Amino acid sequence: MRRSVAELAKLLEARLEGEGGRRVTGLAIDSRAVRPGDLFVALPGERVDGHDFVPQAVSAGAAAALVSRTVATQAPQLVVPDTLAALQRLARDERAGAAYRLAAITGSIGKTTTKEFLVALLATTYPVGFTSGSRNSQAGFPAELCNRPEGIAWMVAELGMNHAGELDRLGAIAEPDALLYTLVAPVHLEFFADVDSIAEAKAELIPHLRRDGLLVLNAADLRVAGFAARFGGNVLRYGVPGESDLWLEEYSENSLMGSAFRLAGPLGTLEVAWSLPGHHQAENLLAAATLALAVGVDPAAIGPCAARLHAAPRRGEVHVLPAIGITVVDDSYNSSPQAAAAVLGLLAGTPGRRVAVLGEMLELGPASPALHRGVGQAAATAANVVVAIGGERAAELARAADGIETHHVATASEALDLLRGLLRPGDVVLVKGSRGIGLELVVDGLRAGVR
Repeated sequence: MRRSVAELAKLLEARLEGEGGRRVTGLAIDSRAVRPGDLFVALPGERVDGHDFVPQAVSAGAAAALVSRTVATQAPQLVVPDTLAALQRLARDERAGAAYRLAAITGSIGKTTTKEFLVALLATTYPVGFTSGSRNSQAGFPAELCNRPEGIAWMVAELGMNHAGELDRLGAIAEPDALLYTLVAPVHLEFFADVDSIAEAKAELIPHLRRDGLLVLNAADLRVAGFAARFGGNVLRYGVPGESDLWLEEYSENSLMGSAFRLAGPLGTLEVAWSLPGHHQAENLLAAATLALAVGVDPAAIGPCAARLHAAPRRGEVHVLPAIGITVVDDSYNSSPQAAAAVLGLLAGTPGRRVAVLGEMLELGPASPALHRGVGQAAATAANVVVAIGGERAAELARAADGIETHHVATASEALDLLRGLLRPGDVVLVKGSRGIGLELVVDGLRAGVR
């Protein structure tokens, strides 16, 4: 982004307080992330209000602030009725004038990892920009779009939601040239009647896909496969042998040390051997490779690129801790019933005493008790010890893990204290739970050493 404050005021129909000649070269929605030249967007939040941090943003070098009420500061201020709406309008304008193509990824599970894999595959052929981390929200995605690097051919964006209508708004900003769906699963059921309703909300992006664009669908998910009827352009499918454009063959797993498999189909036949464990990770690569091959990535580049890939932070990272003799699988970023079952299946085949540290899964609505019991039952077949963290739903998970050693604690801090006395050399510890449970504290504490 390269605009003057006055140009931004005109675009956003904002009242300008202060001098308009300053140049804005980026954007931040967190005062701690401000770089010199940024426009700081003061967003109201449930716990904090960005307007309270305008002085800190200015001290860090912000060129101007986008606010809904004036703040005591020396920097220019653009005053609008709604700062989030103004941010989205700015991002939409940035996208409309851009020459790059945009690939959007959505689904209930695997968005971030698939995004990271697609970025790596595209980068073998094109200059690529991408949304960082999981900045896929109503504010995070527009902010990332406004900070895209210059000179890219592709921008890869993860788009998320937990309420109906949110992907419609993000789609209007993104106007994707390619749209990839992973799968639809029972997450955010607190806000939806059923999984079909979740699928309908995910489909809100399809009308925003450019007419000459590419829709990439997981044929193994019947709801996602059904999206093909909603788009009149080019549709590719992955996941079902003999019926898709690309699928997995000859999958072989070496416990936590990685796996080998073949990608096969009309798009090509490629051998892959890599360090990532889990069939679900191979499926994430399959999705990314389908899109990458369709837009011109050399098939010969896929295998060597995959061999260099690693799990995204806190999404299946394996930490071998020789000083204390344990292995920690850090999948603490988030959880859902389907994702928990997948990683528990991986744990089940791992040598050693298997300890499953499972946080409560949030936003599951009325189905939450049954879904937690299902994960508890899966844990009982995969692990030797279960530690459940959270409230009553976590307690239900622990009770359902019948026949093995179980523990239930309320917080991640309590879980860490428990594990410090429980673990012994040779243990393999899986840590997985919803983001709100804060299980990164457990992983970081274990990596610092069990006392």
